Amino acid sequence: MDISGDLSGIRASQIQELKNLSELKTERSELIHPEILKELIRLTGLWNREIAVYLARNGNLLASAVGRHATVTLPPVKGRSLGKHLRCIHTHPNGNHKLSSLDYSALESLGLESMASIGVFQGSLTGIEIAFRTEEHSPYIVNLTPHNWTEFDYYASLSDLSKSKGKTKNESGQAGKERAFLIALEDSESETNEDLLELRELARTAGVDVVGQLVQLRRYGQTKSYFGSGKLEELIHRLQETDANVLICDDELSPTQLRTLEAETGLKVLDRTGLILDIFAQRAQSREGKLQVELAQLKHLLPHLTGQGLALSRLGAGVGSRGPGETKLELDRRRMRDRINQLEKELKLVLQQRDVLRRQRTRSGLPLIALVGYTNAGKTTFMTKAMEQAGSRSDLPVGENKLFATLDPIVRSIRIDSSLEILLSDTVGFIRKLPTQLLRAFMATLEEVKQADVLIHIVDASHPQAVHHAETVHEVLSQLESADKPMITLLNKIDQVGEEDLSQLTSYLPYPIKISLKRGDSLKPVWKVLSSLLN
Repeated sequence: MDISGDLSGIRASQIQELKNLSELKTERSELIHPEILKELIRLTGLWNREIAVYLARNGNLLASAVGRHATVTLPPVKGRSLGKHLRCIHTHPNGNHKLSSLDYSALESLGLESMASIGVFQGSLTGIEIAFRTEEHSPYIVNLTPHNWTEFDYYASLSDLSKSKGKTKNESGQAGKERAFLIALEDSESETNEDLLELRELARTAGVDVVGQLVQLRRYGQTKSYFGSGKLEELIHRLQETDANVLICDDELSPTQLRTLEAETGLKVLDRTGLILDIFAQRAQSREGKLQVELAQLKHLLPHLTGQGLALSRLGAGVGSRGPGETKLELDRRRMRDRINQLEKELKLVLQQRDVLRRQRTRSGLPLIALVGYTNAGKTTFMTKAMEQAGSRSDLPVGENKLFATLDPIVRSIRIDSSLEILLSDTVGFIRKLPTQLLRAFMATLEEVKQADVLIHIVDASHPQAVHHAETVHEVLSQLESADKPMITLLNKIDQVGEEDLSQLTSYLPYPIKISLKRGDSLKPVWKVLSSLLN
């Protein structure tokens, strides 16, 4: 039996004891041979490390791996056809017998028959949880106690599962929404958790329930583990209390930070960029949008690849793994780079096609007006109102109170009056900490902003961070070399704002126009200023 993983500091004689377990054969009805389990528990307590073994359906031990206290990197499964007849059984030295998010990811990505976790505390068994892979999205879960695990008939459960086609599920193992725990670094103690409020909203948009959060001052953060050692220990305790199964960080994590957090917590870890990309993947409808999402996903994932040590969390289902690029996430480095080059070529063709359409619009002589603004500020609502008040029927979805409701660019011709007709473009919303690579990937979409004659900047005046949102938009426009374009500012949702706050915004932003789109205010003041800027 091959043994892989972190064997540093372990005596050769003890490694041999683990190897000798391959001489024991598990019976057909057994989850695992009692003597093998006994030795796994003993060695786990001795080393304070996870131990994983692969067990074939015929009862033979095929391979083993040893990892640090929170997680173990499983050896690769040689052949998909073999994986479906393999069970992986591993120990949890912290005493928690529950399967982690990484365990579920490994079950699916490696195509295993089942995954079992064994809780070990002070040399004793605390419980066993088994997940059988099914045709359904969620696995079939079985929980065993230290007293009844020997009575469990593994083969009978496998047979019953096959007959029911995975439709029966243990109540305790029902998989609802993913449960996220949020973490962030703040610059000062006086800061509010406004950043985490936005991260919470991003998680909600991605379909994730937030069950807790933890913040540390940035000066105490670590380049290797993101959090300092004390805060990291506090985080692990909080995660156990909240039963979270995914950790979401408000910053973009380095490959080292991501791997360290995964190893220490045993959870799937997602950074801010990965979360935004997951939302983009759900929103993209056009071929262009899907190409851009896949390109950004692969570029974001590439630095995190470490050969066979590819983070299993990237291969599982759920948040962070959706979208047109999801079938590409198992590609190796070389194939991934080839795919990136192919996508860039396809997007170049898309840009050329857009140039043709743009030249046609230019020949029409109609000015292009681009809507810009922080995500969920009301850009699509404005475009809908503009079409309705101009007598055109709107075909745009409105009223979805989620971030990035619009991803693909939309251009519509609108006749304002007998003397003015414009092309109005709705674009993807901006957001703080927008990574440069993300900006580059979506350049085809944002080209409408660069080509616009006038920008209409829509600000959610009711948001407590409205000024910061406006600054973020200006920063992104600067990156797009579009900050000097003529701009009108719409202070939206004024019916929810006090006069004092409105006065502050009015003095800060160019050509401010107070309006409430939901209230149905007239857009005539906007068209009046627009006409003066175009003439």
